[in-house]
Amino acid sequence: MDADVIVVGAGLAGLVAAHEIASAGRSVVLVDQENQANLGGQAFWSFGGLFLVDSPEQRRMGVRDSLSLARQGWFGSAQFD
Repeated sequence: MDADVIVVGAGLAGLVAAHEIASAGRSVVLVDQENQANLGGQAFWSFGGLFLVDSPEQRRMGVRDSLSLARQGWFGSAQFD
């Protein structure tokens, strides 16, 4: 296999680096120890912890949100035991 750049690690930093390299017209190979289902590394878990409620961006886009709606959505999707 022949490439201009080899990026080791398909976490967020590796994915962004590979994208930027490819966007610049270079050939890139992205390798990771995990399978395709785990693409993104630990970001899958850390992004699950972001919890924005009634943010300025939501209001600007016309998304109605409140602590009550957010709590209802969180409990509905979290599948707590």
